[in-house]
Amino acid sequence: MKLPITLTISTLFIFLIVLSNCTATDNSLRAALEKSWQKYLQASKSGKEAELEKVMTSYRFGTMKNNLISANRSFTPEMIKSIAEYAPDIHTAEFETLLENGPTAGLVYVKDTEEKDASRKPRIKFIFIKFVKEAGDWKVDGGMEIGSPKFQDDGKKAVFNQSDIPPTFEIDGKVLSAPKLITAPEITALLDIVAPGYEIQVTINGVEQEIVSNKSYSGIIKEGIHFGKNSILVMVTKLEKETPFKPTVTIRGIREDKKQIDPFNFEPKTNIEGKHEFDFVIDK
Repeated sequence: MKLPITLTISTLFIFLIVLSNCTATDNSLRAALEKSWQKYLQASKSGKEAELEKVMTSYRFGTMKNNLISANRSFTPEMIKSIAEYAPDIHTAEFETLLENGPTAGLVYVKDTEEKDASRKPRIKFIFIKFVKEAGDWKVDGGMEIGSPKFQDDGKKAVFNQSDIPPTFEIDGKVLSAPKLITAPEITALLDIVAPGYEIQVTINGVEQEIVSNKSYSGIIKEGIHFGKNSILVMVTKLEKETPFKPTVTIRGIREDKKQIDPFNFEPKTNIEGKHEFDFVIDK
């Protein structure tokens, strides 16, 4: 049965109004997010910690401070200015898409690179910036460049895949609270993990560290380690469809006297999977 022409036209009219409103909303949000990004860059260029704190999410700002404290360092004007210096440049890129989920949003841009693959096809890269709405204001949670994918065979640019966004930057609708600021550790230390075919989660002195899955990792231990007895928990899980091979977990530290220490080394040959708990002692 055919619909009356008046109903068809009115339905189309309503659809166009809804579509127009959605487009206007997207454009308005994009403009607000890009304005927040510019404020973030200006705050970074000032070199002032207090200015940076105003435009960055409380979770990301607190996490950065704790990482610096774990390394016995603090924000410096030069360090803050370098954030703007190495930030992705969206002015020379083409807007790709807007991602939105409640109080979280992301802007994606695409940019040609100077690179070509083996068949001389040009490559591109995506620029991704995450924002979180706190106390009514959009704040920057982080920005990064993602890969150098090829152009598609038909000459069009490759399509952005949300699965390429790291878990810490997912547009998941969650607003994370600022972490509690830690105190400077007695010993600054590095955690090295090699996990081919495994997922390894490490907890040191009750503090959860990085979760490493099917790759190698090296990073500063959150809250460091201390003289006397330290505890470490290593959880190892074999990944399906991956080839496992010789996982290792090691700790390297630097004392106040600049002496390097290697207090922990875990290289299981058998009974690799599961929970492993150890204590290690560092003498003064």
